[in-house]
Amino acid sequence: MGDMLSAARERMHRAAKALDLQDELIERLCYPRETLAASIPLRRDDGTLMQLKAWRCRYDSTLGPTKGGIRFHHTVSEDEVSTLAFLMTMKCALMDLPFGGGKGGVKVDATQLSTMERERLARRYVRAFARILSPDRDIPAPDVATGEREMAWMVSEYSDLVGRIEPHAFTGKPVSLGGIVGRTPATGRGGMIALEAMREKLGLGGNQSLTIALQGYGNAGSWFAKAAREAGHKIVAVSDSSGLVRAKGGLPIDRLSQVKEEKGEVSALTGEGISSLKDGAKIVEQECDVLVLAALGGVIGGPEDVEKLGCKAIVEIANRPILPAADDALRQAGIEVVPDILANGGGVVVSHAEWVQGRQGRPWKEHEVETYLEDHISDAADRVRRLMDSHGLDMRTAAHGCALQRLCAGISASGLAKDYADG
Repeated sequence: MGDMLSAARERMHRAAKALDLQDELIERLCYPRETLAASIPLRRDDGTLMQLKAWRCRYDSTLGPTKGGIRFHHTVSEDEVSTLAFLMTMKCALMDLPFGGGKGGVKVDATQLSTMERERLARRYVRAFARILSPDRDIPAPDVATGEREMAWMVSEYSDLVGRIEPHAFTGKPVSLGGIVGRTPATGRGGMIALEAMREKLGLGGNQSLTIALQGYGNAGSWFAKAAREAGHKIVAVSDSSGLVRAKGGLPIDRLSQVKEEKGEVSALTGEGISSLKDGAKIVEQECDVLVLAALGGVIGGPEDVEKLGCKAIVEIANRPILPAADDALRQAGIEVVPDILANGGGVVVSHAEWVQGRQGRPWKEHEVETYLEDHISDAADRVRRLMDSHGLDMRTAAHGCALQRLCAGISASGLAKDYADG
């Protein structure tokens, strides 16, 4: 068991202790149900051969088939994949979905691969893990450095392997190949729904416009920014790997998105009242109501990082951007966090809708998807608020507690120690 998974388990144990959940139930959730590792040979365009490490983890299937993305990134490891599968288990339970948690990845720098090489890798990944993939056992989706096109290739390969067309074996596909409308913006829009639902608990009650600093302007971050603007809020600072741009009166989101698409970096945005910094990490120090973390994990690692924060509250759209070592310092500073398993749940909610759509053979309307997304995020937020109030918990512990209550109910349905005791 790696360091990342051990740290993630700390939050589970904290919630279990607060709710007085039985040890034998929590023990079932301490280790992955199944993790497969593979070495994938990738023939490069120049004829050379690469051997790439790859993994697929099915963490827990108590509530249904496992669900989770596949990432192509040079930092991927078995520990990371297992940790993200654990978080997906918690997220699906919190969102009241009939899924368990899964995750997959390949240790590779995807930016160095040609389109043909990416297709070969996507298809090779499916071949390597086909034994556990299926719409009734383990359902992959896009993640870091994968998207609709990779899912199209994977569905094609999987269908060839099993001898039948099964588009619902993967989610996040192009709409023309069985994908669902509204999947692309779902994570970002879901984060905005979660923020609005938890405003009072964040100490930001009322209807006033919020000032927001946003780290990460990929798919989730950019859609969150658009949703925030539609809600009347101001994005006063945005960062990516190129640096940081800021404007006290709010950044022009449409123009920022255009610059990002054309030039690949937010720091290329210029204009009256707009300033920039080369150090994108300074985003956490910007004065704002809400800091939204929508990049990679481990941004706030401990008390020393908490001391730099210029925000009143945080929303985690990325997976595990705040490490457990920073939790106590955040509580002492009075900075509440909308945790990742609540704030970024929109993606898996709409993925479930896509899976259902594939099984039904009936396309969903866009308004149906939007309603489904808002209902699930709002209902989950309501459950978290109630548990915060009834047990005096912080938001992250309450979110994990809500997930554990559902998971433990499913686990205990098969019997506890007392059910097997003699007499």
